[in-house]
Amino acid sequence: MPRIHVVDVPEFRPVVDSAKARASDGYRVIGPRKGYFTIEKAGEMSFNRKDMKLPPAIWYGIFTGGLNGEISSFGREVVTIIGTNQPL
Repeated sequence: MPRIHVVDVPEFRPVVDSAKARASDGYRVIGPRKGYFTIEKAGEMSFNRKDMKLPPAIWYGIFTGGLNGEISSFGREVVTIIGTNQPL
């Protein structure tokens, strides 16, 4: 199961809010704990920069908090994360 760890600061709040809004699609938000939210989803997870209204500088720092999984694609507008069978 892929997981992304999001720093609990206002700049990254749109990522958390986006995941919360898609709870019916299987996104789960945990936290904040120790300054981070964790977002997880069984299967593929994706985020759209324009939908979240993130400026490019924040977008390219989206993984500042870390992740468990693999980035299968990371473009200017969409990032997709998949699970991995290997421990990270």
